[in-house]
Amino acid sequence: MKSIKLILIFIFIILSKTQANSIENKIILKIDNEIITSLDVKKEARYLIALNPNTKNLSKDQIYLISKNSLVREKIKKKEILKNFEIINIEQDILEELIKNMFDKLNINSRNEFINYLNKNKLTIDHVEEKIKMEVMWNRLVYLKFKSKIKINSEAIKKEILKNQKTGSKKYFLQEILFDIKKDENIQKKNYLIQDSINKQGFEKTALLYSISSTSQNNGNIGWISASSLNKNIYDKIKDLKAGEISKPITIPGGFLILKILEMKIVQEEIDVEKELSKVIKNKTNSQLNQYSLIFYNKIKKDIQIDEL
Repeated sequence: MKSIKLILIFIFIILSKTQANSIENKIILKIDNEIITSLDVKKEARYLIALNPNTKNLSKDQIYLISKNSLVREKIKKKEILKNFEIINIEQDILEELIKNMFDKLNINSRNEFINYLNKNKLTIDHVEEKIKMEVMWNRLVYLKFKSKIKINSEAIKKEILKNQKTGSKKYFLQEILFDIKKDENIQKKNYLIQDSINKQGFEKTALLYSISSTSQNNGNIGWISASSLNKNIYDKIKDLKAGEISKPITIPGGFLILKILEMKIVQEEIDVEKELSKVIKNKTNSQLNQYSLIFYNKIKKDIQIDEL
């Protein structure tokens, strides 16, 4: 009789563990034939918090939502990448440079320190490298598809640089929230939600919650950028704003952009014209590619079956 009780207790423990594991890890989304589980979302949350510790100041529900959405974007991008490339891989020197940029932002001094930091957050350097490779390959795919549509007026840019050399160049430290509108949304309601969140939680948290730009992982920070590097439509919308002020939603191809000016300054200095020209062309090119990236992503997303379970 005693042995039967022990067997029953053992079976109960095994069943309890099995049930606990099934509750802990369940399929929450299907993206075509790909799945996202609750453990995937938890791991993504650890990754996002590790890259931007401010993320942990959000509520559990908010962290869950941005982690889930982040994985959806990644799965959709990966499917398209693999349609166009045999493997997902990049040059080692580029990978190491991007890893360094990542840990520099966290005030970490070396790769080994970064690995230890990841281990403390139950992450591996391999996982981070795969994330970086995916994003670089996506950017390459966008460039290959849309490079012929990039429009840069080098002569006009050069004239502006020479003019700024005499009068001084205006520079802004910008933050951004880039968002789009789903089928069941409208711009007024979405803008109200975002503005309400900015007022209650601040721009940085709102960028984490609502921005679909990669800068959301860095509190929406774009950094210092010269006025000459900005698209004319965007510059016209912020040129009269003061430090600390926020723009109204700016319509761009594929979405809407809200900018906050953290700081602004006039810089008057000797400029290496050719070097500055190259820098501005690069910034304008990246800006246009980012817009095409958004348009392209939204287009392929429409053909993907996404089921919440």
